[in-house]
Amino acid sequence: MARQHKTIKEKQYFSILQWLTEQGIVSEKGEPFDWRNRPFLLDILTDMHPLQVVMACAQVGKSVTFALKTLFAVKHLRFNVIYTMPTDSDVREFVASKFNKILQANSSEFRGMAADNVDRKELNDRFVFFKGTVSESAPISTSADVLVHDEVSRSNQPAIETYKSRTKASPYRGRWLFSNPGPERDELDLAWNKSDQRLWQVQCGTCREWQDLVWPDSVDQALVRYRCRSCDATITDDMRRRGKYVQMNPGSNIHGYRISHLMCPDIPLADIIDDAQGDPGYFNNFVLGLPYTPGDLQLTKATIQDIWTPNFEKVDTGARFLGVDVGNMKHYVVRTMAGIVKIGRFTKWEDLDSIIATWKPQAGVIDAMPDNTAAKHYVDTYPFMEMSFFKENADNPQTIVWRGEGERSGIVYSHRDRVLDLMFTEMLEARWLIAAPADRDFGDFIRHFETLRREKVTNNKGIERYIWASTTGVDHYVFASLYAWLAMTGGGDGAFFGTMTGGAEKPTAINAENVYDPSELFRAANYDGHAADQRYG
Repeated sequence: MARQHKTIKEKQYFSILQWLTEQGIVSEKGEPFDWRNRPFLLDILTDMHPLQVVMACAQVGKSVTFALKTLFAVKHLRFNVIYTMPTDSDVREFVASKFNKILQANSSEFRGMAADNVDRKELNDRFVFFKGTVSESAPISTSADVLVHDEVSRSNQPAIETYKSRTKASPYRGRWLFSNPGPERDELDLAWNKSDQRLWQVQCGTCREWQDLVWPDSVDQALVRYRCRSCDATITDDMRRRGKYVQMNPGSNIHGYRISHLMCPDIPLADIIDDAQGDPGYFNNFVLGLPYTPGDLQLTKATIQDIWTPNFEKVDTGARFLGVDVGNMKHYVVRTMAGIVKIGRFTKWEDLDSIIATWKPQAGVIDAMPDNTAAKHYVDTYPFMEMSFFKENADNPQTIVWRGEGERSGIVYSHRDRVLDLMFTEMLEARWLIAAPADRDFGDFIRHFETLRREKVTNNKGIERYIWASTTGVDHYVFASLYAWLAMTGGGDGAFFGTMTGGAEKPTAINAENVYDPSELFRAANYDGHAADQRYG
């Protein structure tokens, strides 16, 4: 007699928390989920409303939360899902490091969902399609019940809009957006403004007032504590854990959530206070979870005169750093941690060797454009010199300054406008001084800063941003100052290399015998994304 096989029907769940608990679902690290320090994620995890937007800071578990929601939607709600990220490389990294790891850690629950296919996952005739958004044609061929847009603020905005057509045939027509915010008026910001705007509110244990935590009013920076905005009593970690979401715009059909580091008991407040002293774009986007559009930041003659001092000895203390802007007329700035001590101009490259010999900088940065021949020579000749290239860090948008490694050693990369923002903020707040002589060069120095204005541009992803542009094109001292500032962030890799003894030959300027051909390596690094804009090389 042939053996009869029983068909075991899996339990269908309608509660994601019940599913996680009963099936023992674990994280990508194989650990049980613990929301003790992330209680605000539970509302988002269990919310299956079709229209959602989450505007959040960095590193709080957004992507894992939506990965779990996606898997639950596919297996138990029988949805097809399109999951997007900004680029194909982002998709590959996320699927390999997060999504596949969850599948492998819970192999019995997701038996049959292969981990070897990056672009598509199938389970019981339902699919998750992973796509980048860099091509506007990417969304056209696939339909779904839910669109999950991860890092929507850094995605191609027209493509995100086009994806809406992919859910027209579904009765659910879900659209879940989440990201660290970028500038105002992108898809994330627009969706948040239309949403019911749920803010995490905590109750003061003294006056019983419910309130959301805001910077800087909810923080006592002197005592490094959270404070009640009503009675000034201390807001404890447990009070922050026992918060609840409150709608600021009730009645909207879009569920909106905002998350900041102020809500996270495991993030030291001292770190947040320290972050507030740095790049305002980073602090707003990645710490507070707020969109950031620079205001009317401008360096005026009065601003620069206010930080000028005749006390050279007060500023010329400690290590020195050199910045060189390249052109027919070269401009240089020498500074210390306390401020600028020397500015000047030169025409012949051997003059730069003399400047280095005189000021003995610990580190220096030279402009790599319009021709990196000179810059490469000085990087090769002086071990403490680097050449500057402006570009955005696609792998880590939070990073605004980073150093090249391996074949790119000797290059300092930076996000042009964000490092300018940071340097200008330091000047406006008088964090350092200028002790250069009040001569003709100093007058030019002031005029160069006065030419800068903000311009709003739209990049090839449809994302609006603000850049710094000169009204005259004469801004050489601005960038010489920036390069000296960038040199200070690295600190130098070696001792001064300008004076040699024992008969060694002194380094010389470029001549006909030591000219370098511009390499494709340096061209590619500088032109990435900005080939048509001379402000970026």
